[in-house]
Amino acid sequence: MDPLFERRTLTKKVNIHSKSLQKNIQASLLAQLKMQYQGRCSSEGYVHKSQEGIVITNYSLGRANYLKGGVDYDVTFQADICLPHVGQTFKAPVTLKSKIGIHAKIEPIEVLLPRDLHIGVDAFEAVKEGDEVEFEVIGSKFKQGDEVIVVVGRLKAAEQPLAPAVVEEAAPVEQQEGSGRDDERRVIVTTSSTAELPKRRKLKRADTLTV
Repeated sequence: MDPLFERRTLTKKVNIHSKSLQKNIQASLLAQLKMQYQGRCSSEGYVHKSQEGIVITNYSLGRANYLKGGVDYDVTFQADICLPHVGQTFKAPVTLKSKIGIHAKIEPIEVLLPRDLHIGVDAFEAVKEGDEVEFEVIGSKFKQGDEVIVVVGRLKAAEQPLAPAVVEEAAPVEQQEGSGRDDERRVIVTTSSTAELPKRRKLKRADTLTV
């Protein structure tokens, strides 16, 4: 499971309009729950929008609602919820670095690492767009119906993306006469961090003494 989400059990009141009432009422309840909660924030946090994100475990007998029309049900269901708590640590890619601070995003949270909290921190100043940052949550904010959760964090570590390896193809090795092998190709893989091999020292041959 995504580390941002945890499986939780919730209970909500669901109203089914009279035209949606059917013998298999659970299908109508599930469709209504997905339409109301999936992909947005409820009072418990952001509800995952995957196909299997909501599973109904129990529901009550229906009660007629004369004000709204239709029938009300108390539905208990399980859902994957994202609600960052103070002290949790996550990783996210940096999308922008501004005067305010470092902005990062990983669905469904938008992260701000304020510059005011990192005055004099060299690691903070070295972060660039595209780097992945590890941060500690110090606060979060959202309203019911929002599609994202805004998180304020403190930088813990930063990682730059790895440089791709450079592949050099050498010239084909000539086939020797009498050899049954086909032409061979040698592939040399180098990176920017490849160290140079030490040079061999050539030993001088000692002169022979004659008697």
